[in-house]
Formats: sequence, structure tokens, C-alpha cells
Amino acid sequence: MLSNPLEVLWRSRKFWLAVVAVVQTAVFTLVPGFPEALWQAINVILLFLIGAIAAEDVALKWRR
Repeated sequence: MLSNPLEVLWRSRKFWLAVVAVVQTAVFTLVPGFPEALWQAINVILLFLIGAIAAEDVALKWRR
């Protein structure tokens, strides 16, 4: 079991997907002419993945 909170964070798939979502939003906002609907769609996909991983984590905890 990981006891260091930072180590848990660095190993978290949800954390890294959230970082990717924030970075891509910032980058695509600054790119002139980049379609807003496209980067918002990418965010929706990333948020769906975060939710799916969270649901998987909950299911694993309930199983124990």
C-alpha cells in the first residue's frame, strides 16, 4: 500500500488525465483559429475516461 500522498497522486491515472485536460484546454485556447467545439469535445472524452476510472476504482473497493 502506498502511504505517501504524493506518490499516490503521481501514480493516479485520473490525475494525469486531468492534467492533460487542463494543459490541452490552455494550449488550444491560445491557438488562434482552433475550433472551440473540438477542444471541448476532447475535454468531454477525457472527463468520461476519468469518470470510468473512478467507477472502476469504486467497483474494486466494493468487491473487497
